Amino acid sequence: MPIRPFSRTARACLSVAILALATCPITAPAGPIEPPLELLYQPENQLVAGPLLDIDPSGRLVFQRKDVLGGKGRPPEQIDVRAPKTTLAAVKRGERYIFGYATSRSDPRNPTRRVLDPEGPVLLASIGLEPALFRDTPETRALLKAGRSEHGRESRRFFELLMQALAGNDPALQTLAAGEVAQDREVRERVRENGAVVERVARAAATPLNVRSTLLLAAATRPDDFGGWWQDVALGIVATTPTGGYTPDASDPSGLVLLALEVLDKHAVRVPSETLKRWVSGETPLLAERASLMLRRESPAMERSAIQQALADPKLPDRTRKFLSDHLRRLDRLDAGSKARKDGTG
Repeated sequence: MPIRPFSRTARACLSVAILALATCPITAPAGPIEPPLELLYQPENQLVAGPLLDIDPSGRLVFQRKDVLGGKGRPPEQIDVRAPKTTLAAVKRGERYIFGYATSRSDPRNPTRRVLDPEGPVLLASIGLEPALFRDTPETRALLKAGRSEHGRESRRFFELLMQALAGNDPALQTLAAGEVAQDREVRERVRENGAVVERVARAAATPLNVRSTLLLAAATRPDDFGGWWQDVALGIVATTPTGGYTPDASDPSGLVLLALEVLDKHAVRVPSETLKRWVSGETPLLAERASLMLRRESPAMERSAIQQALADPKLPDRTRKFLSDHLRRLDRLDAGSKARKDGTG
C-alpha cells in the first residue's frame, strides 16, 4: 500500500491557506485570478459605500446605499448581500463600510456567459478580497480612488498608497494590498525596485496570517520579482511558530506553517530534522503528515524514530496520536511487503 505524499484533504486545506479565501463563493469568472482592484471595478460588479443596517444570522448583510463608487447602473437604496458567517461577527450595525458585490455569476452551461444569480447579491471574494468589505476611511477611499483605472494602478502614487496599506494596521486593507502585490504584474515590477516593505511585512509575526501566506507564496513562486528572502522567512515560520498556536484567542497558524513546509519541500530546501520532529508531535495531523514525509525523504529510519518518540509522549494530542498510529501501521505493512519481495516470498 503506497503512502500518499499529501492527502486530498491536506491539499484542500493547503489551497485554503494559500489562497486565504473566505467561505463565500468566489464570484470572479473562471480563468486566471485577477488582481483585487481590477475585480472590484469590473463593470458587472458594484462598489458601494454606506452604513450597515442589519445583520442576518443566516449569512446576509443589509446596507444603505450612500455613494456608488463603481459599476454600471444604480443599486437599490437598501442592498441585501450574502456574506461569510465569519464576517457577520466582525461588523457592527451603524458603521460605514465600502463593499464590492456581484449580482451575476457564470452560467453553468456556458462559463463565458454571465447570468443573474438566483440566490441574490454576494460579496466578492478572491485573493485580496476576503471578502470585499472595508471600513469607510480616508485611507480606504484614497487607495480605491488611486486604483480605479489601469493608468492609476501603474502610477507611483498608487504603489506608495499600496505599501502604506500593506504596512498599516487595517487587516482588510493589508489583505487587499497583499493580493495586489501578488497578482498585479505592474506592482511586482515596482517591488523589484523597492520591495523592502513587502519583505518586512512578510517577516513580521504580527502580520495577519492570510497576508503572510499570500506574500510568502508570491515570493516563493516569483523569486526574480521578490528576491530570495522567502526561504529564510519560511524556515523561520516552521522553526519558531508554536505547535499549539500562539494563544487560545489567536488565529490558527497551521495553514501558514503548512504552506511554508510545502514551498520549502517543493524547492528542495532542507529543513533541519529537529524542526520537522516538533511538527510530527504537534496538534495538527496535516502538519504531522507533511513533516513525516519530509523526514522520510531524509531517512526512513528517522521518520520512524520521530513517530515512535511522539507516540511515547503521554501529552500527544489525541488527533495526532490516531494519525501517527495509523501511519506507523502503514509503514509496517510497507516494510513487511518490501522484505517479502526481497526474500522472494511476496
